[in-house]
Amino acid sequence: MRLKPAQWASHLHGPLASVYGLFSDEPLLLQEAEDALIAAAAQRGFTQKQRLGQQDGSVWDALRDERDAGSLFAEQRLLLLRLDSPKVPKEGSAALQYWLASPPPDALLILSGPRPDASTQKTIWFKAVETDGHTLLLYRPEGQDWPRWVEQRLRNAGMQADSAAVQLLTELSAGNLSACHQAIQRLRQVYPGQKIDVTALRAVLADSSHFTIYDLADTVLRGETEQTLRILDRLRGGDGEPALCLWVLHKDLRLLAELRAGGVDADAFFRQNRIFPPRQGWLRSAARRLTRPELQADIEDCLAIDARIKGQDPTPVWPALTDLCLRMCR
Repeated sequence: MRLKPAQWASHLHGPLASVYGLFSDEPLLLQEAEDALIAAAAQRGFTQKQRLGQQDGSVWDALRDERDAGSLFAEQRLLLLRLDSPKVPKEGSAALQYWLASPPPDALLILSGPRPDASTQKTIWFKAVETDGHTLLLYRPEGQDWPRWVEQRLRNAGMQADSAAVQLLTELSAGNLSACHQAIQRLRQVYPGQKIDVTALRAVLADSSHFTIYDLADTVLRGETEQTLRILDRLRGGDGEPALCLWVLHKDLRLLAELRAGGVDADAFFRQNRIFPPRQGWLRSAARRLTRPELQADIEDCLAIDARIKGQDPTPVWPALTDLCLRMCR
């Protein structure tokens, strides 16, 4: 059967099925759901863990072999199969159906990967997983659900935050779950069990060595190449978080794109977005320096860097951040 996200925590306290399908386009949500299931399984004696990767061409043969190898193992097994794509090939569908036809009593299979579309959810293998086990589809919070998600994550971390701090964290993270999670973890380290206000939030987000993420954003807007490289080097050598650096850069890129859109009353725009001097001047200067196609390309590049931060792309993050800053500096 298909479980709702709100049912997940309580479900893990009861009997576990022999197979689970966990799916989400948000790596953070997917990893947390998987970790919770692994922990619940470990409490029930599934101590032997084995990961199978879809990039391995023999993975489907290995899955068949694992089904038939139950009697060879003294310990209960936990098999984790991460799907690179929900579009499972024919041999994969056949292997999954073979497994589900007679699941080993000493094994628990966890499938995880990107959220499948409507057509994939109608395939034989997906329906078989829902019939013989459980599926969980996790969606990123949107609209008004996003600030509520942020506030709930703060409470889960044992903290409370006033409305202004929640709004600031909501705006800064701009829907980036991984970056928001990292910020909350840092808040918990610095202010465990305490109520968070805007001052505390800014202090923690800025505390990445002598220079801050705000210094980086301002220097990039001013087009100061050498200082930008110096700040990046300090952040990288200290405890600077790439996700937090990307926050402030992406936020400024979106502001610049709106300024360059045409027909915008800059003064009204700055009032609406609560931007005060001297940042108004720096934004005006950067908007004159950068063309609309360049800004659009940089915004798209932020998505690629975000994928690296989330672990979807193994390419190093800091060189990509440096290239982005230099392009913004021109």
